[in-house]
Amino acid sequence: MHIIIGFLTAVATLLYVLERLGIDIGWLNPWAWKRRRAWLKQSTGNPIFALNEPIDAIALLATAAAKIDGDIALEEKEQLKAIFQKTFNLSEKDASQLLGASVHLLGSGEEVYQSPEKIVKCSLPKFTEEQKSSSINLIFEIINLGSSSSNLQTEFLEKIKRCLSTDTDKSNW
Repeated sequence: MHIIIGFLTAVATLLYVLERLGIDIGWLNPWAWKRRRAWLKQSTGNPIFALNEPIDAIALLATAAAKIDGDIALEEKEQLKAIFQKTFNLSEKDASQLLGASVHLLGSGEEVYQSPEKIVKCSLPKFTEEQKSSSINLIFEIINLGSSSSNLQTEFLEKIKRCLSTDTDKSNW
């Protein structure tokens, strides 16, 4: 028993000396480690997966639907901005900022195209039924701008429909 007490005393003394010398021993605290780990995940993660407002998530998905076949032409950007103004009741300046932010967040768009359900995950509880149906109609309108929609756009719209669909047909307990 005296060996264990001596060992624990030596460890405590060593930790105290390290702290007094200014050496960081915060990694020993599991609660501090958990906070640092959560902050690291939040600060280095992709911001598209942390969109909390439905308008931001749908604007990103709508921009992705327009850009899925290639870059957005100037005329398409103007039409997209007009649709944002009409649908979201935004001023021209706000619609332009929303479009710019969506294009910036989209980047190459591979993560958005692969899993749109992750984009709406944080904001989905804030959606109303009217917003869900309006969002699907908005994206349908965007993919049909200019010409008919491509296969990629149609598949992307189906993924979004599955994300926003309600589970009313499932039985409740």
